[in-house]
Amino acid sequence: MFSDPALDRHFTGHSGSITQLRFSPEGSQIATSSLDASVILWNLNQAARCIRFGSHSAPVYGVSWSPKGNLVASAGHDRTVKIWEPKVRGVSGEFVAHSKPVRSIDFDPTGHMMLTASDDKSVKMWRVAKRQFISSFTQQTNWVRAAKFSPNGKMIATVCDDKSLRIYDVNTGECVRTFTEERAAPRQVAWHPWGNMVAVALGCNRIKIFDVAASQLLQLYVVHSAPVNDVAFHPSGHFLLSGSDDCTIRILDLLEGRPIYTLTGHTNAVNAVGFSQDGQKFATGGNDRQLLVWQSNLHTYDASKFEAKSSALVSTSCDTSAASSYQQSNANSTAQSNDRSIRIDMRQSQAYQSSDENFQVLDSEHTKLPQTPTSASKSSSATTSGGQPSRSKLVAKELDFKPCSPSPPFYH
Repeated sequence: MFSDPALDRHFTGHSGSITQLRFSPEGSQIATSSLDASVILWNLNQAARCIRFGSHSAPVYGVSWSPKGNLVASAGHDRTVKIWEPKVRGVSGEFVAHSKPVRSIDFDPTGHMMLTASDDKSVKMWRVAKRQFISSFTQQTNWVRAAKFSPNGKMIATVCDDKSLRIYDVNTGECVRTFTEERAAPRQVAWHPWGNMVAVALGCNRIKIFDVAASQLLQLYVVHSAPVNDVAFHPSGHFLLSGSDDCTIRILDLLEGRPIYTLTGHTNAVNAVGFSQDGQKFATGGNDRQLLVWQSNLHTYDASKFEAKSSALVSTSCDTSAASSYQQSNANSTAQSNDRSIRIDMRQSQAYQSSDENFQVLDSEHTKLPQTPTSASKSSSATTSGGQPSRSKLVAKELDFKPCSPSPPFYH
């Protein structure tokens, strides 16, 4: 049965703005990074506790889960990358990745490699097990805001303050595509699940979707009234989620090429958005330090029923649900004249009012592993005087992964 998105949970716990969020692979946890120098793992099981990881000494800008969900990586203003087990007591490792703040971190589909993007104008690829540097991608001429592996791990997309989107070939290191935006720099990038398209959140209030193979613009959306900070594709590939400085969240129907929902609830800029891997939920976070978790209900979406509902709302100017409150002033300030998206304000809903602000958050007590050298040859052959493997060699085993199943081909 066709249903609108609905707020499911409302968490507060960070003392600074939320900068990024990611669902765990199985969807039961959300990791959020924050300007308060911490990462919090929120467990969506009501009876469970949350875990705060506070090993960074400065704001944390990026967070990522390994494909198996047994490791979390975070990066921030202190120039370090932390790799740690997502539990109260576990093992953690760290290394200095760049000469300036690290803005983004991402695991490849196998979990063997990581990408880091930095204000030092470079993107670097690392081997996870030994925290070993592999290669750099250095054609950017300004701060790099984000770098993401394609779904099959063969391509990398980067966005930079030089107003560029660049696509690199992982094997050759060659930049194979460059897209530029004259109006403003891109702030975030997301790969389409099929691996042949990317979406870019732009500082000029726009969202663009590019066909990587054909090197052309596919879709342009002007649905926000302020810079767009983050975008995320639904796993089906049919919908796009966006968050903006205008305090709203948008859901776009990519097949119809139009916005279908405008969601409110945040009281300040929305910096981070993301879907769970099954698409059943999505989450949003921002400068108001709130984490909102939503039931997407997009698996029930029917374009014809939506059109009828939207038309009825335009003619009657009524709410979309008993839990929502339609704000005419907000609609006027954020909507284009031809925007017929359904607007839902969840601030009056029970889920919003019952904020989980008293949710117990436990501080982690991770055992820090010694810093490993960037040269694999030295660390892999090290042994103790008694002939036993050294601690650095054990680190590689603890952080290593088994290969995942092959990813689909990049182009269809």
